[in-house]
Amino acid sequence: MASILNVDQINNAAGTSSITIDSSGKALMPGHVVNVTRVQNTGIDTTLSTSTFTTFFTFDLTATAGNIVYVSSSVPTRGGGTGYQLAALRILAGGTGVWGSGYNGDNNSSASEEPLTDIPVAGSWIWTGSGSNTQTISVQGYTYNGNNKYFGDNNQLAATTTPVFTFMEIAQ
Repeated sequence: MASILNVDQINNAAGTSSITIDSSGKALMPGHVVNVTRVQNTGIDTTLSTSTFTTFFTFDLTATAGNIVYVSSSVPTRGGGTGYQLAALRILAGGTGVWGSGYNGDNNSSASEEPLTDIPVAGSWIWTGSGSNTQTISVQGYTYNGNNKYFGDNNQLAATTTPVFTFMEIAQ
């Protein structure tokens, strides 16, 4: 004779939750991927020549407090002019910086532009707030000096496309 056991959660002997069953019957364990969001926005295809962070684009992302959000991308970047080159990216969640990186180089050989370099985007942070909540994600860029810095597919190689950002929520 078959039996059905109806539970919402399975705990270990000490009472710590190890498996939760969602409303559709799926078993959810720590470390599983909850949601994946891909964002491709042409706002990043631009030229900057400012030494303050400039917002390329924003969007809203919903996740659950305490879960880890992992982001990955690769952003084509190139400097213009001679001298020291620095271009940086950062990501803010709810107005707080959660990731940042950049590239630098020295182009003293001529007035030609710095070669194409990708800024690898790979980082993670713990989602804040309480319960499931939505925060505004901002992707921003920065340059060191008055020389132009090209981001995304702006003034790049013909095969360069607008970068895709992938945000993955991982349950804890």
